Amino acid sequence: MAPLNIDLDAAQVPAEELRSHGSSLRDALRDLDAAPEGDFLRVTADRELLAQMRRVKKTLPPKITDVVQLGIGGSSLGAQAVCRALLPPRYNETRKAPLPRFHFPDNIDPESFGALLDVLNPNRTLVHIVSKSGGTLETQAQLYALWEAFRRRSKSYRPSKQWVVTTGDSGELHDLAEAEDLEVLDFPKHVPGRYSVFTASGLLVPLLCGVPVQKILQGARDMESRCRKDAMLGPAGQLAALHFIHTEKHGRPIHVEMIYADALMLTGDWFRQIWAESLGKNGRGPTPVIARGATDQHSQIQLYVDGPDDKLYTILRVDRFRRGVAIGRRAPQPAIKGKRMETVLDAEARGTEEALIAARRPLVRLRIPKITPETVGELLLLQQLQTALCGALYGVNPFDQPGVEAGKNAAHRILTTS
Repeated sequence: MAPLNIDLDAAQVPAEELRSHGSSLRDALRDLDAAPEGDFLRVTADRELLAQMRRVKKTLPPKITDVVQLGIGGSSLGAQAVCRALLPPRYNETRKAPLPRFHFPDNIDPESFGALLDVLNPNRTLVHIVSKSGGTLETQAQLYALWEAFRRRSKSYRPSKQWVVTTGDSGELHDLAEAEDLEVLDFPKHVPGRYSVFTASGLLVPLLCGVPVQKILQGARDMESRCRKDAMLGPAGQLAALHFIHTEKHGRPIHVEMIYADALMLTGDWFRQIWAESLGKNGRGPTPVIARGATDQHSQIQLYVDGPDDKLYTILRVDRFRRGVAIGRRAPQPAIKGKRMETVLDAEARGTEEALIAARRPLVRLRIPKITPETVGELLLLQQLQTALCGALYGVNPFDQPGVEAGKNAAHRILTTS
């Protein structure tokens, strides 16, 4: 299978200008290799983490019909992105036992969370609780709300055989796991939640649902090798430099990723978090926008083509979809008569590219030959490494989140004083 392809021909930054940041990027990668924070790369080769997840799958009670991942943000989005990309679009409706249905509440909205609780059978549900610190407010709220609801419906309910915890080596969640004799999977100490897609946080639920996660990890390792071969650090370094230049030199602080594949839309949501939370600091940083092709051609393209020139665009396309749909010859418009839906979607993507280029808007073409575990691993690693390297160019720490902590602390204060 051909690797993921990146085309910068329409990006409006000369190659020599990109190369001018090569020294800074090489230093950044060298620092990353020497720092604990580089564990988000090293974890792709951690056989013990993979073995831990496989042990959970092997010992999964046969009666389990549903798996729920409790967590928020980086403790949920990675697994959601992988499931959406690599499982059938209507997986929960069409999956066959013993594969479980999956659920990611990823919030504490009482209506949606309560509705999920209503359809779960406490004795047939595996609960995967993810929090690196173990004290994440929203995850705690999800956990104890679910526990309360399950105990009310099943007086003999005990979590010991049906809860799995992914957390650090200390904290409230780790203490609970010890008290209730729960299975504990490692959350690597130096991997922030938003960089944890290649740990149990991102891969356990996909594994339980039949995704060959070892192929995802192989794709990630292949992309890392590709990024290290080039003097500019390959695709990750080039994209980091490109985004930095457009923000700082050309006044384009908004970065739009327009995705022409529904299976990758949650990958876009995952990238939006890692980009915003890692780089938005000290009054600097790009604003990520995720758009859906062709849907958002009818809601956003007017702004992109004819509005302010303050954006850099990435058009993400898939060369070959895993299935096709015939439109048939009854369609009255000659443009689509006898065509296939995937052909029309590709034409829409190319049309968007042409319209943006004609309006002198800079864009990156990001093409995936086919959505497979390997290419999804490539994409996820590329965007993680791109983000970390971009942090070095901006002069910010891409692994902390002081603004997020400020909001969490305020919420705690409001709750404890009200």
